[in-house]
Amino acid sequence: MLRIRVPATTANIGPGYDVLGAALTLFSDFEFELSERLEIEGCPDRYKNESNLVIRSYRHALEQCGREYVPLWLREEAGVPIARGLGSSSTCIAAGVMAANELHGLGLSKKDIVSICTELEGHPDNVAPAIYGGVVAGFSEEGRVYCSRFEADPRWRLVTLIPDYEVRTEEARKVVKRDISLSDSIYTTGHVIGMLRALGEGDEELLDMACRDILHEPYRRKLIPDYDRARKLALENGAAAFFISGSGSTMMAATCSGETAEKILSAFSEAFSGHSSMELRICSEGAAVV
Repeated sequence: MLRIRVPATTANIGPGYDVLGAALTLFSDFEFELSERLEIEGCPDRYKNESNLVIRSYRHALEQCGREYVPLWLREEAGVPIARGLGSSSTCIAAGVMAANELHGLGLSKKDIVSICTELEGHPDNVAPAIYGGVVAGFSEEGRVYCSRFEADPRWRLVTLIPDYEVRTEEARKVVKRDISLSDSIYTTGHVIGMLRALGEGDEELLDMACRDILHEPYRRKLIPDYDRARKLALENGAAAFFISGSGSTMMAATCSGETAEKILSAFSEAFSGHSSMELRICSEGAAVV
């Protein structure tokens, strides 16, 4: 029996569109066993077949290493909500590739695993922090994935609002402009660098400035009916910054103060009783066998 735990992730973190991501203290667990036929438990019936993303990722890793497919018994315990911008697909992809590595002795390094996961996900901003933990900046160049991992100040608290509706990634990508000006590129580069320093040093003032995005949030906020109200509440209650997690619909308010986090969480819970809200931290550990 193999059990793998994978953290949720938040991608983009303001200006880091398709570049930045961070692991979170919210987890999905997956149990695996080699079997004579495919069996899947713990997920909706429509995913209990070969199209299951965990199984597809497991099979892809074996194919990449020239190994034959062996069926699995799989049980999922999904603590990460599906289609809410918290990296649920990345948890499945990471679990599948890691299971292939562990069960078949593929000898893959973390870098290899991230590369295979990125092939499946399309970009590393979710899968890289899911594997490495912490805050990760990543990009692909000439068919290779390059990642830089950073430690976040442990004081950061991310007060998270998870609406009871989803924003489809395909729709969220369609609304983002495909071409930007040189001035927008310069603005974004400076803000991403500032964001990394703010997260590392627990600098709330710098985070406030660095979190200001012009690439995707001005367009995606229109897809989240509660965005304006949630942002206003978060900032009124002392949040250093407010941003969309991934493509949404989840939103996050950042602060280093436990007292402020409690105030924001209380405000979210009262104003959005039909949604889920919780306080998360940046998780320094990535996916692991447990």
